Amino acid sequence: MVKRSRKIISNLRNKYRFVLINDTSFAEVFSVRLTPLNILIIISSLLLVFAFLLYLLFAFTAMRHLIPSKISASDKQELIELNQEIENLKRHIDVTNQKSQVLHNLLNGNEAMYDSTSVRPSKIEKVEK
Repeated sequence: MVKRSRKIISNLRNKYRFVLINDTSFAEVFSVRLTPLNILIIISSLLLVFAFLLYLLFAFTAMRHLIPSKISASDKQELIELNQEIENLKRHIDVTNQKSQVLHNLLNGNEAMYDSTSVRPSKIEKVEK
């Protein structure tokens, strides 16, 4: 186990050279010596900086409203009341629509479907029997 961990550590400390060469003139443009440990440190520090920038972005701008957060008890109660009010308004609109439909039918001459006396036999039919 110790031998394996030492092998990993020694592999992280191996040095490599990263070279950029101009393709036409074969001149060295850029050269840097890197180890896998340095690359690991650079990548992790870049991720930390990126995470910190995202935190600042969401914490101090209007984008913080995009992330769901804990709702307080008073906000929950207000949401419940608003939801009940919406349901009451929907019911009121449905009743109003039904009343206007009945009124529209009555004004257009379709009152037979709402006449409660149309089901009863007329007085003339009773006398003939």
